[in-house]
Amino acid sequence: MSFEGFPFVIGWELTLACDLRCAHCGSSAGSPRHRELSTTEALELCEQFPALLVQEVDFTGGEPLLRKDWAEIATRLIGLGIPTNLLTNGLALTADTLARMKDVGISGVGISLDGLETTHDSIRNHKGSFVSVLRSIESMQEAGMPLNVITTVNARNLRELPDLLKVLRQAGVEYWRLQPLIPMGRSLSHDDLHLDSSGILELGRFVRERRQNGEPDSFQIICSDGLEYVDEEESCERPWRGCSAGITACGITSEGKVKGCLSMPDVLVEGDLRERTLWDIWFDPDSFRYTRCFTPEGRGENCKSCAKALECKGGCSSSSYCETGQFHNSALCFYKAKSLS
Repeated sequence: MSFEGFPFVIGWELTLACDLRCAHCGSSAGSPRHRELSTTEALELCEQFPALLVQEVDFTGGEPLLRKDWAEIATRLIGLGIPTNLLTNGLALTADTLARMKDVGISGVGISLDGLETTHDSIRNHKGSFVSVLRSIESMQEAGMPLNVITTVNARNLRELPDLLKVLRQAGVEYWRLQPLIPMGRSLSHDDLHLDSSGILELGRFVRERRQNGEPDSFQIICSDGLEYVDEEESCERPWRGCSAGITACGITSEGKVKGCLSMPDVLVEGDLRERTLWDIWFDPDSFRYTRCFTPEGRGENCKSCAKALECKGGCSSSSYCETGQFHNSALCFYKAKSLS
């Protein structure tokens, strides 16, 4: 098979070290991986990106700010003309760190907020985390740093979304990204977090009602991880056309392993950057076969009879795999839940 696409967007897990132990964390972050890339290896990896037409790199973790050389790596990427964003839980976002981000040229910051104060602090296992996030949002706005708030929607915070929306609007937030919980990592020990079909339906309706009611132009709700079908087909500017893992995007772990997406379990590794270049891994005919080699016959029972299946290809690959052990077989689908309601 000859593949001609490029990884325009790369999610880069700088470290798995984290100063929180969140109940919903799909990576079970906390301690660094056994043998994370050195500064030299990370900088050399940056040099491979321009040939692959990389247009954006998103630093994630763990908590990327706990890696001492994050600014040096970002400086190299930005020097290569590649916009670089950073996702954080906000605890390490001091005034000095924010100033460093501005100096380096970080394009934007994603900060996690997972419910109202009691719920957020409980999920994050850190009292005061909610207040810390709101303080960080205020600091970023004062510094003129573009930001979006990311909420992993789960059974504990689902009913709080309307009130959380009010909090974000009062805080002057303009972009709110909603992503359904993927059952993997630490969340497997917390059944009370898991969404079911009725939860996905409620989440989708929440988003659709806000859009139909006309949120102010200054506020935008962004959907992720297969939730895109809350958009009516005729009004969707970027219609969902299936998982982008291995098509236009990929993920790199802190020890240099390549996955289609960092939301995927570590068993779904395509290659090791200590053994092969990203170019060789990306263009290997055997890489990312779950998305690149999709056929209608590959649909699972949940998607086999769905009218949208040939467009969406069975939803978010990570969600489908973690929910059912199979790709193209999403068990939690707004489109399906809506059609059955």
